[in-house]
Amino acid sequence: MARISSFDRNQSVICCFEDFIKQDNPVRLIDAFVNSLDLKKLGFTTYQSSAPGQQPYSRSDLLKLHLFGYVNGIRSSRKLADACHDSISLMWLVNGITPSKSLISDFIKVNETAICNTFQSFVDFLVASNFIDGKVAVIDGTKIRAQNSRNKFYSKNKIDATIAYFNSKIAEYTSKLKDSDSDSPSDPNSVIPLNDKISDYEQRIKQYSQLRQFMTDNNLSQITITDPDSRMMSSHGKSDISYNLQTSVDSKHSLITAVDVVNDVNDTNQLENMVNKTTDALGRVADAHTADKGYFNSKQIHNCVATGSKIFVKQPSSSNATNDSSFSVDKFMFDHKNNCYICPAGKSLYFTRALKKRKSPSDKLPSILGYEFFCSDCGGCPYLHQCTNSKDGRRITRNPYQDALDSVKHNFEEYPDMYSLRKCVVEHPFGTIKRSLGYTYFLRKGLRAVKTEAALICLAYNIKRLVNISNTDSLKTKLRDFSLRFLTLFYHFLLFFPFSQKNHKFVIVNL
Repeated sequence: MARISSFDRNQSVICCFEDFIKQDNPVRLIDAFVNSLDLKKLGFTTYQSSAPGQQPYSRSDLLKLHLFGYVNGIRSSRKLADACHDSISLMWLVNGITPSKSLISDFIKVNETAICNTFQSFVDFLVASNFIDGKVAVIDGTKIRAQNSRNKFYSKNKIDATIAYFNSKIAEYTSKLKDSDSDSPSDPNSVIPLNDKISDYEQRIKQYSQLRQFMTDNNLSQITITDPDSRMMSSHGKSDISYNLQTSVDSKHSLITAVDVVNDVNDTNQLENMVNKTTDALGRVADAHTADKGYFNSKQIHNCVATGSKIFVKQPSSSNATNDSSFSVDKFMFDHKNNCYICPAGKSLYFTRALKKRKSPSDKLPSILGYEFFCSDCGGCPYLHQCTNSKDGRRITRNPYQDALDSVKHNFEEYPDMYSLRKCVVEHPFGTIKRSLGYTYFLRKGLRAVKTEAALICLAYNIKRLVNISNTDSLKTKLRDFSLRFLTLFYHFLLFFPFSQKNHKFVIVNL
C-alpha cells in the first residue's frame, strides 16, 4: 500500500503565508478587528513615524500579538516571544515581527486603560451586529487566584497564633538555657545558638506586632504582602487568595457584555455595579437582569428596579423562630390599604414603630432598618406555638425596600424559567475561561492590572465564541461595515443638512 509522501525540509520552497492560514482561523478575525480600530482614540500610546531615533513596533501588531496569546491560552511574555518564531499563524498575524519579552510585557503596562476600551469596542461591534440583543443580562462572579502565596497572607487571628508560637519557643529555649547553667561543667558553645534563636524570635515578634498594629490602625481584617489588593476568599468549600471576577453575559449567544474585578469576598454589593456597567456597555438598560442568591441586597435591588429593568434575584429562604414553614414571613400577606399584615390564621399585625440605627459614628441621622408590625390578638390563637416562641405575640419586621422585593417575586411568578436560564447562560463563559483556556489564576498584581488582564481574558473568550457562532468571512464583512458606520452617518447628514454649494465643497475637502 502506497504511503503518503512528505516534502524534503531542506528543499527551498517559494510560498506565501496566506496559503497556510485556514479561512476559519481566529487570527483572521483578530486581524480584521484590530485593523478597524482607531488606536489613538482608544488611548494607546502611539508614535510618529517621523520622530528621530529607532522606530518602534506597530501598536496594532503588538495588540494583535496579545489577543492571539489570550485566545490560545498564552499569557507569558516569554512564551509569546517564543511563539513569534514558532507559530506560522502568529507570523502571518503580526507580519513576522519578533519583539523581546520585556517589550511585550511593557506594552500592557503602559496601555491598561486602552485595553479596557478595546474590550468595550468589541462589545459595541457585537451590539451593532445583533450578536448581543440586551434582552436578558445574566450576572455572576467567580473567584480567580491571585499572585500571592498563602504564607504571605495574614489575619489578626493568624498573627496572634504566630506570636503565641514564637513566645512558646522562647520559653522553651530559655528553659534549656537555665538547665545548661545548672549543669557542670557548662558548654559555652551550646549556649550561643540558643541565644541567637531567642533573639531571632524576639525580632520576629516585634515585626508581627507592628504588622498587627498597622491592621488595627487601618481597620483591616486581613492583609496580603505580595499583592496587597488581593483577599482570602472562599469558593466551593475551599479558601484561597483570590480576586472576584464579575461578568454580565448576554443570553442570546452567551457573549460577555461587561466585566469587572473586585476584591470583595462575596457578591452581595455587586448587583448595582454590574447592572450599571451592563447599561453603559449596551447604551441602554437591558430588558431583564438575573443573578443568584449571592447578589441578594434589598437596597441594590430597589435601585436596579428603579432603572426600569426586570430584576430576577432569588431571595434566601426565610423561617420563623419555631422553624415551621407554614408561618414563615413569606406566608404573611401585606395589606397596603390598611398598612397591616394578615397571618395564615387570618389575624392582623399592625404597624408599631420604625427601627432605626446609626450605621457609623459619622452618620448625622439614624438609618431606618425596617418597620415593625405586631399582633395583639395572639393569646387565644391555636397556632401560637407554631407561629412564635414569644409570649407577647408575633412580630414581623418589614424591609424598607419590600415593594421592590415584591416586584422581583412577581417577576419570578411571571417567568418561572428565568432562574434555569441563568445557569445555562452564565456557566458557559466560566467553563471556557477556566477549563478550555486554563485561566484559573491571574498573572498580574494589583487591582488595576488585574482588571486589564480580565478585559483581555473576556475579549479572548468573545472572539473564540464568535468564531463558533458565525463564519470568518461574514464577520469580516460586518466589521468593515461597523468601522464605516460613522462615515455613512456623516454622508447622510451632508445630504439632508441645508449647506450652500460653497460649504459643501469646504466640508468634503476637509473630510
